[in-house]
Amino acid sequence: MTTGTAGEVAQHRLREWMTANAFLPGERLGSERGLAERFGVSRAALRWALDRLEAGNEVRRAMGRTGGVFADDGKLQRQVKTTLGVPAIARQQGYDVMTKVRGCEVVEATPAQARALRLHPGAPVVRLRRLRSVKGSSWSLDESVLPAERFPGIERADLSGSLYALLRDVFSLRIGRTEETVEGVSADAEQADALDVDQGASLLVLRRIAWDDAGAPFEWALDAFRADRTRLQLAPLPANWKRHGDA
Repeated sequence: MTTGTAGEVAQHRLREWMTANAFLPGERLGSERGLAERFGVSRAALRWALDRLEAGNEVRRAMGRTGGVFADDGKLQRQVKTTLGVPAIARQQGYDVMTKVRGCEVVEATPAQARALRLHPGAPVVRLRRLRSVKGSSWSLDESVLPAERFPGIERADLSGSLYALLRDVFSLRIGRTEETVEGVSADAEQADALDVDQGASLLVLRRIAWDDAGAPFEWALDAFRADRTRLQLAPLPANWKRHGDA
């Protein structure tokens, strides 16, 4: 039996087993070795099957002590109350984020932003808006507001990568903690256009305040995620999600 034929058998058996046991997205199915033994196939055949199931967003693989093979449905998991940025969260799941900066300018803080950042009313802040895409499709529309006096010139920096990494490396910021609240909303016209969804489509909006390690707030943020592509997670992800095609 060729690897492809054996892999097709393993793919069929694994899919039937997952369906029969109603595994939920994120549930661990086992290790590659354990699954190969369960279905009586070689590791090569199992990997052939997993490659195709992973391409169809039916499973996901992770490496490390907490790794293995997990049931999946193609949604990206967004951790809540984390100091990880969106690119790092996506990389943990084996994906790269494409970032498009939609605007960055110095403006006056709104009353809510001034209160959150402990600024005087109307103080100058940097307002950064970015569109995040994963696997060629939009994922989130993010807005971050930072005190302009604390981060002078940041609006002229390359903002297409991790904002937190930039703040750490260029401005010597040490991130302490974040607080986030989550709310389901309907996409307005601007959000719908940016995220390529219908107006009124379901979004998950995360409102965040971030503090440095000295307890000073440095970011007010509002991130709108497509609900059809996002699952919120309250526990940490495995350390290293396996990228499709890695050995």
